[in-house]
Amino acid sequence: MNNNIKDDYELAIEKGCYIERDCYSKLLDWKKRKARNHNALFIRGARRVGKSVLALELAHKEYKSFIKISFDNANDDLKNLFVNELNDLDYFYSILETTFSKKLYKDESLIILDEIQLFKPARQAIKALLQDGRYDIIETGSLASIVKSNDNEDYLLPSEETKIDVNPISFLEYLKACDDELSLDFMKQCYEKKKPLSAAYHKIYLKFREYLFIGGMPAPLSAYIRTKSLIEAEEIKREIIELYRDDFEKQKNENPIYVSSIFDMIPSELSNHDKRFKYTHINGQAREREYNGAFNWLIKACIVNPCYNSTDPSVLPTLTMNGYDFKAYLIDTGLLYTLSFIDINQDELFYKSLILDKLHINEGMFAENYIAQALKNKGKKLFYYERRDDKSHKTIMEIDFMVIQNRKITPMEVKSGDVVITKSLKKFKDTFKNRVNNGIVLYDGDLKIEDDILYLPLFMIDYLE
Repeated sequence: MNNNIKDDYELAIEKGCYIERDCYSKLLDWKKRKARNHNALFIRGARRVGKSVLALELAHKEYKSFIKISFDNANDDLKNLFVNELNDLDYFYSILETTFSKKLYKDESLIILDEIQLFKPARQAIKALLQDGRYDIIETGSLASIVKSNDNEDYLLPSEETKIDVNPISFLEYLKACDDELSLDFMKQCYEKKKPLSAAYHKIYLKFREYLFIGGMPAPLSAYIRTKSLIEAEEIKREIIELYRDDFEKQKNENPIYVSSIFDMIPSELSNHDKRFKYTHINGQAREREYNGAFNWLIKACIVNPCYNSTDPSVLPTLTMNGYDFKAYLIDTGLLYTLSFIDINQDELFYKSLILDKLHINEGMFAENYIAQALKNKGKKLFYYERRDDKSHKTIMEIDFMVIQNRKITPMEVKSGDVVITKSLKKFKDTFKNRVNNGIVLYDGDLKIEDDILYLPLFMIDYLE
């Protein structure tokens, strides 16, 4: 293999389009505290979310040498090493060194196994590599195609690993990539003091609208920072969606038609008033047991963020989770925009109109998807609350999101606009009293506190702990 070919991290640095990720510090912590104890690092996340580049950054900065094996294009000879040659690791590593023209150094080199979910025997082989202990091991991939399989082979998965989830780039990371430290410092100051952004709000809000459309996937975002072309960013987002569709077809665990149908229905389901996902909207005769596996595959592939109804809110919402009532948010709001308007011809003016909110579309679905994405990025599981009238079945109380803070529930309402009605928040607090913190409204308006409710601009969600 040509050792002079630049990898994705080197190319990003060369083009000036590498975006620093906050989660890189977690990789450094793993190397410092756990790698030497023969503990692998599993970097999980959706395809094209930036897992490989993060691993390569660590490899370049912290190791004397490294070898990266990508299982989305590895040949059979390379794959067979992980099946047939683990009983002689001297020979195994010698083949890798010769194949990749890279010398490996004990305790100073890294092996990166990229998109490992595409070749399960390699994931099982990690146990032997860790017991040998010569080199540090990083895996990247999603859990799709690993957890469940239709074949008859059983694979012993490694237990000696640290897992780190990589999500789309946040709005705060985007501002940092745009060298807008002034906005970052000012927003943090306003949040800590609970002061309005005042005259600075509109400037930051327009930047947020831009980010919301482009999204947080590294390739389209870095392309936009470099070129300022909405068309180019959109083309890359469409490529990512086509890559996902190709993955749907290739996976062998679930019915590809079911997987694709759920994926394609996400925009229309989120545009409904209650935003709950119903399989019968795909097919009137659809049965839950037929589609559940496909939905879980999308979750394990990190493409969908599920949000479940917790019927009796407590600090342990999982215990009262209703698995039948759920919402399905897309991993990235930029991809949600693209999927929603996939049949519209690309037009710079149309995309600018979307960003400036001149088309009067249902903005609520994108606002909620963004908050789901941000909460997931902070490691939160997603729950909502809904109560319906026993007779009419109409919704009489609904809370968009619930998070745990200081051993109590913090209810959150998400609004697309600056006119807000908070009846559900007040009713929720009256109903559950001592279990509940004061509510938060995330909306298109400035920071303020009214009636013990914190009104927070959508783009400031990342400051919440």
